[in-house]
Amino acid sequence: MEYYAKVRLKLHWGFSVSVPLAAKAKPSFFLPPPSTLKGALSFSKYRGVDTVGGRSPASEFEDVLAFARFSDDTVASYSEDVVRNVVLLFQRPERREDRTYWFNIVPTGKVLSPAGEIVSVFVTNKFTKKELEDMGWSIMRLGSKEGLVSVEEVETGEAKAVSGKVSTKYYFPATAAVEESHTPKLVYAEFWEGGFEYGKEGKRVRYAVPLQRFPMKSIEVTVNSRKAYEVGGEYVVVA
Repeated sequence: MEYYAKVRLKLHWGFSVSVPLAAKAKPSFFLPPPSTLKGALSFSKYRGVDTVGGRSPASEFEDVLAFARFSDDTVASYSEDVVRNVVLLFQRPERREDRTYWFNIVPTGKVLSPAGEIVSVFVTNKFTKKELEDMGWSIMRLGSKEGLVSVEEVETGEAKAVSGKVSTKYYFPATAAVEESHTPKLVYAEFWEGGFEYGKEGKRVRYAVPLQRFPMKSIEVTVNSRKAYEVGGEYVVVA
């Protein structure tokens, strides 16, 4: 049996999650991707643990389905600040001994929404409802370590598999068919899948994000899904 946990997270200021392969410029995703949500959930179980068998603790949650949206009364904005970052890894080997090349100025993206809320959904058959609830209440941050959150509510229940036409505000794989009139409401992003082992790059998968760009706000679209789940009166689309 598959269960879901719907976790409502209040942002202290916002969050920052760098897009794949960011280096000299570090734009942020507009919503925390599935890998970030799984990392946030794993922190509740592996607090203070850096690796498990040479892999990120989030690897235990690799098969968990994760989705996110802004809450209905939340608006946000996107900004980029100039930040002093470590760039040592991007330097040629002969430069790495020289501290002059260890740091540089990097434009860093962030989503600003003080006291705004993210609604995240996790679907899995790997954990019980009680385990999902406990882990949901233990989430502390999203993305960078400064992206602190407060858990406002955790709802758990049975995830009911469905297919066909559903309406959703959560992001979903871009391979899912969307009603043509709703296409302009989508923003596309390439999220990581996997890559929880050091030195191994994750697979990039294109997602569709139902989003009003400014002010940033989650909106509803209709999807002709091959597989979806009903989670507490809402739908998340898998394919």
